[in-house]
Amino acid sequence: MEHLLRSNLETNDNNNPQAILQALSLISNPSTSDSTLSSIAKVLIISLKCPNPNSNSHRFIHHHILRLFSLLLYHCPHLHHNLISAIREFSLLPSTSTRLLVDALTCLSISDSNVNDESTFLSLVFRPCVSVRHWLLLNVSKFDIRPSVLLTVLLGFTKDPYPCIRNVALSGLADLCKCIVVEDESLIKGCYFRAVELLFDSEDLVRCSAVHAVGACGQLIVASKQESKGDWSDALFLQLCSMVRDMSVKVRVEAFNALGKIETVSEYILLQTLSKKASSITKEMNFPGQYSETLFRIPAESAVLAFLHGLEDEFDVVRVSACRALQSLAIHSAGFSNMVVNLLMGILNDDSMAVKLQALDTLHHMTMFRLLKVQQPHLHMFLGILLDSHSLIRCRARKVLKLTELPSLGMFKMCVDGLIRDLELYPQDEAEVFSALFMIGQNHGEFLVRLINEASQMIEPSSGGKLGYDNVRKASYLVLATSAPVSMKQQTCSIPPRMFSYAVTLLGRISRSFADIVDQRTLLAYLSCCSRFTFVTASEFFKMEEHRLLPHQNNKMEEHLEEGDVQLTQRREISEYDIWRKLQLKEAESSLLDFQEFEGRIGNEIKSQS
Repeated sequence: MEHLLRSNLETNDNNNPQAILQALSLISNPSTSDSTLSSIAKVLIISLKCPNPNSNSHRFIHHHILRLFSLLLYHCPHLHHNLISAIREFSLLPSTSTRLLVDALTCLSISDSNVNDESTFLSLVFRPCVSVRHWLLLNVSKFDIRPSVLLTVLLGFTKDPYPCIRNVALSGLADLCKCIVVEDESLIKGCYFRAVELLFDSEDLVRCSAVHAVGACGQLIVASKQESKGDWSDALFLQLCSMVRDMSVKVRVEAFNALGKIETVSEYILLQTLSKKASSITKEMNFPGQYSETLFRIPAESAVLAFLHGLEDEFDVVRVSACRALQSLAIHSAGFSNMVVNLLMGILNDDSMAVKLQALDTLHHMTMFRLLKVQQPHLHMFLGILLDSHSLIRCRARKVLKLTELPSLGMFKMCVDGLIRDLELYPQDEAEVFSALFMIGQNHGEFLVRLINEASQMIEPSSGGKLGYDNVRKASYLVLATSAPVSMKQQTCSIPPRMFSYAVTLLGRISRSFADIVDQRTLLAYLSCCSRFTFVTASEFFKMEEHRLLPHQNNKMEEHLEEGDVQLTQRREISEYDIWRKLQLKEAESSLLDFQEFEGRIGNEIKSQS
């Protein structure tokens, strides 16, 4: 192979690829020894250093040698250092042609480690070849470059005449701004306003990258501000709002993605995004930015209709992106979140499944922060989604209902009836529906007790003593009854304890609903234990539990909560009843463990006696 390869180079014969084929065969063969591979690498390195690289024969041979280098880098990690050094040396030769330089850079991209320094990058990136500049900017992470130098280079290439170079330079700026801290604020501002200028570029791809860069650089500026942080955040938000009407679908999607990442926005600006008319506050306000090629101040009015445009966009990817942005922005303002709920209820009728799923995810996120204020018209519309033909849609809808706070008994009954209709129409959803009924019952203790008392005659066995819980509605009410408030310490519950005994007949079906929470044996122990409790009236029970929540006991309760629970109470400002419910569940778990331990001791004693 060595003889043939050198013969090709000496005779300028590029019609006989036998040496290249021999090398390819040996490198690809898993049985080839390391010593043979090392010899092949040595021959190829020597051949790569052969003079007269401008002749056609040499370019042909070097092109294939570099391809063989790629295979060696992939198959032979122990040869990386020698191969990369040879490729790097070859790429820096002034006589290396543009095509071969691109091949050499492609070889380097196979290596995951940074093997090139700042001087190598700078010596190559200013070459006239577009493909070389593009590759270097695209793979800038493979070079060890100071952030300040890289920021300056990328900023300069945003003015390159070729759109592909401007595009990768902007992408590089955005990525760099996410992971660095630059003390020179003027440099970051220069990058930000240069990216703002490119929002008006004629190329869609460049505008899309410009939106990404504006969001990243803008957030870096906001983070560096000690004063006027809110004004800069509002300015960034408005600048991105100006792009939600762009002609390019990709730009609109990127604009909404960037809007969703902004952490603080003034409430009056947020409300404008869902309003059809500018308020008197925003009509005269302007922020630093660029609204058009001639107007270098961005008016607050640019936020008007921003999200309405996104939610009514003809392309579902834009509507999905707008819903996702609302998910993170809704937590900033209670007034804004109420308007968002009204919009999302309409979005649930969207033709696109992806849009409906994202709308449900947004509603679920809002319920986690107690921002979902459900009204009766909303509930009618929302319960309709429970009957959707797609199981994934129904599943997401039930996740929202599990955390939703219902303000009245009538709405609670509507919710329960909607889940029962879901189960009647889709029996395969039984485990998830039972789980949802249990959670909803736990979150609305007083409504649950009143509903179970009204339906108690239906749940009771027939006159012949037959339980008959095959009926969907009866079984659902029985599962709901098991979620009724229980005091483990005082061994009292707010519904007749015999309901827990009846629930044992559905043990297999109920345990499947709670498989990820509790095993069947523990559930049986819980139902058996509760069936022996004392029944108290609802008014007595809740009065007794309210007494447990006296102000002097709050500190004691928080001491028993885990660290994560305390953080949750601080973040969501959950109520005293929620804290009590969490403690009650922990008491139940403790009691069940004691019950299991007692059961185990009895079993061991029986075995030892036998």
